[in-house]
Amino acid sequence: VTLQARWDIPEVINYLQQFEHVLLAVNLLGGRKTSSTRSQKISDDLKKKIIEADFKPYLTSNAPRQWVETNPVECFRSLAGQKQLPRRSLGGQLQRALILYEQGLQIADPMDFFEEITRHHVLAGVMPTELLYPASELDALVAASVAWMLINKPVQVDLTKDLGKGMIVIPREDKDWWRKKPAQAE
Repeated sequence: VTLQARWDIPEVINYLQQFEHVLLAVNLLGGRKTSSTRSQKISDDLKKKIIEADFKPYLTSNAPRQWVETNPVECFRSLAGQKQLPRRSLGGQLQRALILYEQGLQIADPMDFFEEITRHHVLAGVMPTELLYPASELDALVAASVAWMLINKPVQVDLTKDLGKGMIVIPREDKDWWRKKPAQAE
């Protein structure tokens, strides 16, 4: 992770336009239970701005700037091989961060959260929440991970259709990834 920031859509597009080659993974807003007309409008506006910025759909031959849709709920389910805890719960945030960490994303170890929990902190109601990634950031990180996989390890992703909405990309399911021992360095 080289940059993590909170920007609005025009700032993101401006930032991305400085690069000659970009693969942008965009989370589907409609993939959540709380999807509404408003979130669909936001999603449609984002797609419009991406296209206006000369991004082409993924797999467009010779396009230096491409974009693809993904679904964070399905990405985490696929990476873990099982349904996840609620994304905004403490357990869900830790679970998702740990999945990304164990997949090799260079983020802080989510287990460090527990080192800061002391009897005094719990009694005082002071939890080290600054060590947690919010659900929205975890969603963005998994999308970035999908984009990285598409470029560096394309066999680890599935291109699939999403009920007439177009192609979405999610990591291939591997139910036992966390049981595998890391490869030994030679």
